[in-house]
Order: sequence, then structure tokens, then C-alpha cells
Amino acid sequence: MTNDYPLTPQQIAAYQRDGYIQLNDVITGDDLTAFRDAVAAVVKEDTARLDPNRTRNSYEQIFIQCVNVWQRSPAVKSYVLHRRLGSIASRLSGLSVRLWHDHALFKEPHTGAKTPWHQDTPYWPHQQKMHQLTLWVALQDATIQNGCMSFLPGTQKLLDIEPVNLANPQDLYDVAPQTKGLKPVTCELKAGSCTVHNGMTFHYAGPNRSAGMREVIAIIYMPDGTTYAPTTHPVTDPLGLQAGQKLNGELFPLVSD
Repeated sequence: MTNDYPLTPQQIAAYQRDGYIQLNDVITGDDLTAFRDAVAAVVKEDTARLDPNRTRNSYEQIFIQCVNVWQRSPAVKSYVLHRRLGSIASRLSGLSVRLWHDHALFKEPHTGAKTPWHQDTPYWPHQQKMHQLTLWVALQDATIQNGCMSFLPGTQKLLDIEPVNLANPQDLYDVAPQTKGLKPVTCELKAGSCTVHNGMTFHYAGPNRSAGMREVIAIIYMPDGTTYAPTTHPVTDPLGLQAGQKLNGELFPLVSD
């Protein structure tokens, strides 16, 4: 991949206004094939270890989720930490950014499980809640039929909303009546394209009604200097962090200037 993806001032302004943007052809050609194959290999390895007769938790009922794929695959690491992607996050947010974590989100075929309307940042153990952002990279085409993303523009400005229970979601208008009247925008993506959204922007993905797997990796960034808020989260629970401690070092690498 080349280092720089072209972003216009108009695109940066649109992201900062709306809280999301669609970017086409971010990863292409052999890079897309290599990235997709590397992520799929880790997902296959992780799922092979699971008991097929187990009771699925709430996340597993929505999609197959594999967190921090970059830490287990050198090939995935080379893309997740690539300057091209970190630079997109930095230029859109206007800040230096660190990797928070990645996660593969593979939605199985013929499933009725939707990803409910929600904001991301309220679930994360960060004391600062305003400028996290996610690159949601389609490794295969993401369509309405297989569960692409939709967004409510401008909702990154809605603070202190009760986190949605993803296992038993409330009606969006009960949680955030401020969203009434807002028109969702659905973003179908061809493979290698992505959406970028602020962690406070309400978003949704429909069920996968197609015959194939919906294959996505989400790469999540946080501003350099983000500090830890004691909240249960699988990424930070094993680390023994103290409140106010900076999330930095080799587990949360700086990926922009």
C-alpha cells in the first residue's frame, strides 16, 4: 500500500460534521487479497477451537468476533498498523492517534441477527469519550443483503446516552429520543472500501440474508493521551491498569505522526 490515501478538505469537514464518511478503494489489488486471507485464517483458527454445541453469548449471536487479530498474525499486523490507515484516522479526527484494538466481524450467512443501533465509545474503558473512530473495512463486498452499515448523521454530538444492551436492545427512540426524525444513511461497500465513524455516532448493521459470509475487520483508533477508566473490557482487564493511566506502549501503538 502507498502511504497516503487522498482526502479532500471537503471530506474531512463532512466527517467532522456528520460523524461518519465512506471512503472507496482504500485497500486494493494484491494487498486486499493478502489482508483478507490473513484475517480469514485467524477467524478460521479461532472458531475451530470452539465447541459447536456451546451456548452462544450475545455477541456470538450477532457475529463471529475475533479481537486483536493483529497480535496473532504478522500479516494482519502489517496492515492494521500501516501508516496509510493511521493517517486517515489522524487527518479525519485532526489528532495523533493510537490503535485501541481491531476486531474481525464475520456475520454468518442466512442469519437473522442484526447489530442494533448503538454508539461504541460508552462500552470502552476510556476517560475521554469524544474522538475515537473506527475504520470498518469490507474484506468482501458489504451490501444491504449481507449486513452493511447504516449511520445517523450528526449523532456523535449526543453525549451521556444510556449504552444499548446489545443482547436485549431497547428501542432506539426510548434510548435516544433526540434521534427521532433523523434519516439513516446506508453505506454499501465494495471490497477494500471502508466507512469511518466516530465512536459516538449511532450506527446499525442488518442481518446477513445472503448465502455467503459477511467479512469485515474494524480497526479502532483513539487519540494519543487517552487514559484508562476502570470499566470491564476484554482488552484491558488482564493488564492491571490504574485509573488515569495512559493507554500507550506496544499494546496500543502510535500509528500516526
